[in-house]
Amino acid sequence: NLTLYFFWGQGCPHCVKEKAFLDDLKEKYPRVKVEDYEIYAHPNNLKKWQTFCQTFEIDAQGIPMLFIKDECVVGFGNEATTGKKITAMVEEKLAIGQSGQIAGEKTKQEQKFTLGKIFSLALVDAINPCALAVLLLMLTTILAYSPGNKKEVLKAGLIFIAAVLMMYFFYGLAIIKFFQLIKILGGVRLWLYRGLGIAAVILGALEIKDFLFYKPGGLVTEMPMSLRPKVKKVISGVASPRGAFGVGLFVTLFLLPCTIGPYLITGGLLSSLNIWQTLPWLVFYNAIFVLPMLAIILFCCLGLATVADVEKWKAKNVKIIHLATGIIIFSLGLAMLLGWV
Repeated sequence: NLTLYFFWGQGCPHCVKEKAFLDDLKEKYPRVKVEDYEIYAHPNNLKKWQTFCQTFEIDAQGIPMLFIKDECVVGFGNEATTGKKITAMVEEKLAIGQSGQIAGEKTKQEQKFTLGKIFSLALVDAINPCALAVLLLMLTTILAYSPGNKKEVLKAGLIFIAAVLMMYFFYGLAIIKFFQLIKILGGVRLWLYRGLGIAAVILGALEIKDFLFYKPGGLVTEMPMSLRPKVKKVISGVASPRGAFGVGLFVTLFLLPCTIGPYLITGGLLSSLNIWQTLPWLVFYNAIFVLPMLAIILFCCLGLATVADVEKWKAKNVKIIHLATGIIIFSLGLAMLLGWV
């Protein structure tokens, strides 16, 4: 006999479809037994689901979820896709027909999807015009105090990036902890992934809006115009690499309004892991986030471009940057909502 463990929730349309499919599957294969657990209204079933997810080392981020011995199927499209996959796995376990999915393959696939999602969100954050503008302003100020001294510019730029990297790492930990506290409530936990998908779609739409109808200081997508004079005043006080570190720590507060969107979505995705497991992901995300800053500093110090050249390029291509950002994050959010990732 083969026992399948099916976790579902009331009001979930995909769960209804899979439940009907599993009923037919039991009739087709009498040796198959299905234990189903509704987790929205039954806390004990929710704990059982979380235990299964921990055992399989997968994110407890959505239902329906079906466990078949050492394999797991997350989500349900239709009988022709997910249903066919489940049937093949059942036939393999019952030793009839051809083999289905390889044991452990789903976990690797989930990890691959997580990597793709985190990379996409970090890339979107990295090319944010807001962050690039702050860096260029800082470099311009350093050059004014040390004209022609590329060594000082390089040193100040790297220290500034280190400060931003450090602060954003701690912001990431705070965001993840916030979502973990929210997800203690079972109902909130189960709808969080869908909420993050909706947030990504909205953020992507706002970025695309800035391509079509660009106006500096766009909602969520750029630093508000009211904050820009304050940032300029803070950065204008930078006269040394040591000062660049202090400014880097402080200026991240002004960067948050225009860079927090992708980071919030990332924090929500990572909140299903324990805090130690999130650390490599945060390092990965923030390394990508500062890459354009690092590239600009190296280009300027190696004489491949001037700060003015980079500023002109940013001004000329700001709408394209918004479009590329919007397409990436909108597509990711849509894929999350449709259960493709």
